[in-house]
Amino acid sequence: MENRIDKALKGAKGIQLMTHVVAGYPSLAANEELIRLMARCGVRLIEIQIPFTDPLADGPTIMRANQAALDSGVTPDHCFELCERLSRELDVAFMFMTYANIPYAMGMTRFLDRAAASGASGVILPDLPWDESDGDYADLARGRGLHPVMVISPDTPEERLSRILDRASGLLYTTLKVGITGAGATMDQAGIDYVRALRARAGLPIAAGFGISSPEHVRMLAGLADAAVVGSHIINLLDGSGMQAVEQFLSACIAGR
Repeated sequence: MENRIDKALKGAKGIQLMTHVVAGYPSLAANEELIRLMARCGVRLIEIQIPFTDPLADGPTIMRANQAALDSGVTPDHCFELCERLSRELDVAFMFMTYANIPYAMGMTRFLDRAAASGASGVILPDLPWDESDGDYADLARGRGLHPVMVISPDTPEERLSRILDRASGLLYTTLKVGITGAGATMDQAGIDYVRALRARAGLPIAAGFGISSPEHVRMLAGLADAAVVGSHIINLLDGSGMQAVEQFLSACIAGR
C-alpha cells in the first residue's frame, strides 16, 4: 500500500501546505472540526502533536497549547484514536509529532505499532538522535510503513547532514531558522537560501517551517520547498478569530501557491 506522504507529494502542482494540530487543544472535538476544515481547503499533510510537558523545539504558542491539552487530561491514546477516526474518513497523510520521552515511556516498538495501526504515514521526533537510538528507530518505523521524518536546521553540521540524507525517506523537514517555532512577520533570507541549497542535494521532498504566517511566505518558498509548514499561526488565528479565520488563511495560501 502506498504511503500517503508519497501519494500527497507525487505529481503535486505547486507547493503543498503541511499543517500542525496540537491534539487536545482547544479540545479533541475542535481538533476533528479543524482537521476536516484543513482537508476541505486542500491540505493533505497534517502533523498531530502528542502533547508533552517540555516541547523543546516549540515556541510559546505551541508550548501553551501543549500544557492546556495536558491539563485537560489528553493522553497518547487519545491522539492515536483521533488519527484512527480521521484517517479512515480523509485522504490525508497524518504524521505524529512528539518528543522522545513519549515513545520511550511507551516502548518504541509499541509506539510505532500504535502509530501505524492508527493510519498515520509518518513520525516526527525532533529531539531523538536517531543514529544513536536502540533498535534503529528509522528502520523500525519503515518496517511498519511509516516514514521517519527527520528534522534538520541551518546549523546541522555537514557530516551529520550527509548521514541524515543517506538515511532519510519520504520527507525531509528543515527549519528556516535556528531556534524554536513561532509565527513571524518576516522570513529570513538566510533560511530561504538554505532551502535552495538543500534542494540541490536532498534527493527527496522538503518541508520547510518555523515562522510561516502569511500566504506571501508560502509563495516565497514555492519552487524551493515541496511543503510549507504552518503551526503557531493557525493556533493564533483559531484563538483570536475562530475557524473562519483559519479557513480564510488556508484558502488564500492554497489559491496563491
